[in-house]
Amino acid sequence: MNKSTIRAFGLAIFVVGALLALASRFDVNIGLPAKSSSNPQYVEELQNKLNKADQEIAALKKQVKQVHTTEETSTTDSSEQPAKETSADGTTMTLQIYSGITPYIVAQKLEDGGIIPNSVEMELLLANARYARSLQIGAYEVNSSMSLEEIAKLITGKKQ
Repeated sequence: MNKSTIRAFGLAIFVVGALLALASRFDVNIGLPAKSSSNPQYVEELQNKLNKADQEIAALKKQVKQVHTTEETSTTDSSEQPAKETSADGTTMTLQIYSGITPYIVAQKLEDGGIIPNSVEMELLLANARYARSLQIGAYEVNSSMSLEEIAKLITGKKQ
């Protein structure tokens, strides 16, 4: 862009701003939304629609909860869900690290698997300069008795 184009654009912005300021000062209707009158019938109609929407949301939440509990009780072998076991040492799972995975996703998988209580701490640890961009592709056996530092060293290939 050359200087005259930029100046013309700036001038146009200034003129529009000045016109809007004048219109609001002299209360000129230029097509902007105005205050609507409070029509009791309209308000009641909107309230009814809101109540119906709330009922639909509650019904959908109930359906989702039923589907979710059904999925948990069924024995589906999904490759997306990590393998989990509970032993005397605590919860154990296989953590799958693939190309392009982020520390956020790794931490979320560990929290969802019951290995760590707080995904934010793990995400911050993996974002640390010591481990940043060091995640190694592979499958790792992790358990809840391991510390965050031990898990980070395992999945980044750093020396113990």
